Amino acid sequence: MKRIAVSLAVSAVAVLGGAGVASAAGYPTSDFGDHISGGAAGGTLTWYNRSVGVSGYVRDDAGSGSTTVTFEFRQAGTLLDVQTRSALNDYRKFGWTEPGPSGGFSKVDIYLGHGNSRILIASVPRKV
Repeated sequence: MKRIAVSLAVSAVAVLGGAGVASAAGYPTSDFGDHISGGAAGGTLTWYNRSVGVSGYVRDDAGSGSTTVTFEFRQAGTLLDVQTRSALNDYRKFGWTEPGPSGGFSKVDIYLGHGNSRILIASVPRKV
């Protein structure tokens, strides 16, 4: 009787765990990344119904200044929010979910800068 109970419990965990993974895997993703003199950034955007999941890294090479990756969240050309992540002589991971408006974001513009420079490395339209 104990074996049956343990077996059922293990099966239930496997089924529930698998369902959670399948749901997360069902959302479209967009990869981004680039490097400039002094640093780099890269990662993945996950497009949920309204919000966008952002995960990745920013790296700053040793030297003067820091490296910053900037995310501009837009809907139909209107800038709704800006988020930045920076590193100074370091490699830093980041991850968060940016809450979106009704209808979701239409695109995310991503800039990478070192010191006083700032260049557009990706303009990522919403994936459906």
